[in-house]
Amino acid sequence: MAQEPAPEPEPEAESQPTPESQPPAAPPRPAGPALKVTWEAPKELREIFEKNLKPPSIEEGRRRGASLRPWERDVRRRVPEIVASDGYFSPTVDIKYDDDKREHATVVVTLGTRTTVSSVEIEFAGDLAAPGPLREKRRQELRDAWALKRGEPFRSPAWESAKVRIEEELTALDYATGRLTASRGEVDAEAATAKLTLTLDSGPPFTLGEVVIEGVSKYPIEVVHRLVDIERGERYSRERLEDLQRLIQNGWWFSSVVVDTPRDPEKTEEVPVNITVIERPAREIGVSAGYGTDDGIRGEAAYRDRNLFSRGFDLQSSMRLSQKDQFAYADVYIPPGLWFTQPRGNIPYTDSFGVLAQHSDIENLIFSRWAIAGYRHWRLEKFELRLGLSYQIEDSKPVNAEEQIKRALAPIAAITWRRVDNVFDPRRGGVLALQLAAGAKALASGDDFFRVYAQYQYWFPLGPNDQLYARTEFGRTFAVSRDHIPEDFLFRAGGSRSNRGYAYQSLGVQEGSAIVGGRYLATGTLEYVHWLNERWGAAVFTDVGDAADSIKEWEPLKSYGIGARFRTPAGPLAIDLAYADRDRKVRLAFSVTIAF
Repeated sequence: MAQEPAPEPEPEAESQPTPESQPPAAPPRPAGPALKVTWEAPKELREIFEKNLKPPSIEEGRRRGASLRPWERDVRRRVPEIVASDGYFSPTVDIKYDDDKREHATVVVTLGTRTTVSSVEIEFAGDLAAPGPLREKRRQELRDAWALKRGEPFRSPAWESAKVRIEEELTALDYATGRLTASRGEVDAEAATAKLTLTLDSGPPFTLGEVVIEGVSKYPIEVVHRLVDIERGERYSRERLEDLQRLIQNGWWFSSVVVDTPRDPEKTEEVPVNITVIERPAREIGVSAGYGTDDGIRGEAAYRDRNLFSRGFDLQSSMRLSQKDQFAYADVYIPPGLWFTQPRGNIPYTDSFGVLAQHSDIENLIFSRWAIAGYRHWRLEKFELRLGLSYQIEDSKPVNAEEQIKRALAPIAAITWRRVDNVFDPRRGGVLALQLAAGAKALASGDDFFRVYAQYQYWFPLGPNDQLYARTEFGRTFAVSRDHIPEDFLFRAGGSRSNRGYAYQSLGVQEGSAIVGGRYLATGTLEYVHWLNERWGAAVFTDVGDAADSIKEWEPLKSYGIGARFRTPAGPLAIDLAYADRDRKVRLAFSVTIAF
């Protein structure tokens, strides 16, 4: 018997007589006692039965049996259809009433043996059916990719999903017009087995040809050509086209990118690769204001030019003023290019250079610095690498201590490994950040040093509404002393993203009346969050850690607290109330920014 799993059931509409055939409306009869139904079936099926096979209402004065018989017929007809979609083709349905009043019925659904797949036969047509070792290898790969394996339950959702996936696998490489032309599930209800037969028609193989770019008018078209590495005559690959689309979309010029090819079975050799883009505005100005417990009231003005020098360079600049910290910077990003490596092929990279000026007065440390730097940045799906060189001069003035001019010419390496389910609002996964920097007195630095910093964050889901967050960070600057080393290569702790019970950068080395950076850092956080609804959550947490100039001076300073969480498109906003164990004080920690 040839049979496929029944589709998921939909409630049926009762047929209605035409207006011409309807007799004059009679007054409605009052309803009698409603029928109560208990379903004896697996939970997931029981919920479907209760939703789609609701008991009838009984009219007063009408024989109860006449009202129940249509419902009974409907149950006996539709229950087998419903369970067939889950792989049961020989169920039994028994309807029992408690007594002659028929006010309560028990429907017992016995599913029988679930039908499983006994065999899968995939036949091929088109170019892929021709002989040859490469085609045979591809045919075997497709057979191996079939999702509904022998011995698995023959369920309608799994059957439909497997057919969609095998067609996607077929069209992923070479065969852009391939399709599933036939599928058959032959069910033996007595044996509870299903034989599956499919036919995949590959059609002709496609190759890629000329790249055609449409929609570019404001920017030089070379910014796209730099990223295109498709060669004429190479095999059609959906993955190659998707990677190219993603690469161009990651640039700063376009709000939308579509990469596709024509799919005409009569024209398959060197088909054009069409790249269609929608451009972003070349220039933007942004203004924002905010308040945070770390830096007080702040305002920021930003300017961006995505077509600097009419070369597609990206200028990002900003001036930010707050009560404790003021800085301005300008960074220029050169259009991305491709860097060839033997094991991975072409890897996209971006070069940048920039300047920065900063002045701050935090914990009685008044300092100004000027910096210039250049970097090369590689970005893969879950891994980022940044290598560069920076030079900075710093004027450090601790209150009631000696002023110092500090310099550093430092090569810098930063590595980020990210594996989370959502970049902006993670529920599961981790992020590891590692930074290395070095300076030499013989090469324009104030002293010899080597700096290492690592931070790891992990999110653990604890059911649908709860999660646990853990963070740890360690830092060490290897040097004879901290003197003559800029603050950027030393460590301070405290604040809303560190040990929250202590003020921003208040944990470090006492110098005069100021707190300055030390050569050692270690902090950690453990936080539990319960989401009350889609927007709001509540948290409890504990932080521990310190920054110091030696291991002996480092203390495991603790803080504890509670907080509120509010989900935004850019990630959760945190408002925390933390108690510092050493200082025996309560501190509020939060930050809010509003863009205009």
